[in-house]
Amino acid sequence: MNEKYSLYNLHARVKYLQSLLDLDKITDGEKNSTEEIVSYFKINEWAYRRFHSQDGFMHFRISKNGAFADEDVYYQPDTVAKHIHDGDRVVELGCGRGSNIIYLAKSFPKTRFCGFDLSAVKKPLPPNVRTFQQDYSSMKQIPDQSVDLVYAFETIVHNTDKKKTMAEVYRILKPGGVFIVYDYALTAPFETYAPLEQTALALISKGGCCPLIESVSEWESYFESCGFKAMHTAYLGKECLPDLKRLERLAGRILDHPGRVKLMFRLFPDLFTSNIIIGYLGYDACNAGLGTYAEWIYQK
Repeated sequence: MNEKYSLYNLHARVKYLQSLLDLDKITDGEKNSTEEIVSYFKINEWAYRRFHSQDGFMHFRISKNGAFADEDVYYQPDTVAKHIHDGDRVVELGCGRGSNIIYLAKSFPKTRFCGFDLSAVKKPLPPNVRTFQQDYSSMKQIPDQSVDLVYAFETIVHNTDKKKTMAEVYRILKPGGVFIVYDYALTAPFETYAPLEQTALALISKGGCCPLIESVSEWESYFESCGFKAMHTAYLGKECLPDLKRLERLAGRILDHPGRVKLMFRLFPDLFTSNIIIGYLGYDACNAGLGTYAEWIYQK
């Protein structure tokens, strides 16, 4: 499907949703308070496990060959693993259900891992892992310049003040320490898009308990202003398309039927139904080039 068709389809889907629903309920307000983020992931826990990963991974699959495969979920943690050495101290921001940190800790039993998340990790942890249930923008337990590697998968996007989090990461990293981030970014600033595109991006952003997703240039200005130096950058929007297409098909089974739309949005919590809208619009938004999925590797 070409970019122009995806843009046309995105516009059509937004107009269709506008005809059925009060979309302002999703897009108005900040939507990313600590309480709402915790509620969002709690309410959608079943959906993530059922439709995303039975093993508890919550990030997108990176499909280098253009076809969806379950094992593509290991791309991000396997990339992080290339920067880990025995004896390192490693921190994960937003460790979620613990799938990434447990996977890496088992591969590096001589490395100490520490995870931070707003929700408690319920899985049994290896002996070299410790987790804290708290906001990671202030990690007072971690001394200055004591960590070799920090990584974050699709979590910093929830932060209104990303620079604050990055400054805290800079504080705890040793000189030469590595910061690896996978996250969503717009290809241009939000205000440069047409109104229907802004509506789609606001639904994708705030429907997932994020502020408006920021552009690549805005993200990278935060890294640089905190003192980080770029080691490697890649934009993997196309590599996410097979996963996004799969989620679009699942969402379409519900949202392509007006009767089902009205019934579901009347019966289910807003934080659940807004997640379905993300799946419905995400493929076309990415394929049309409005947004991308970034791989950032920076060094202190």
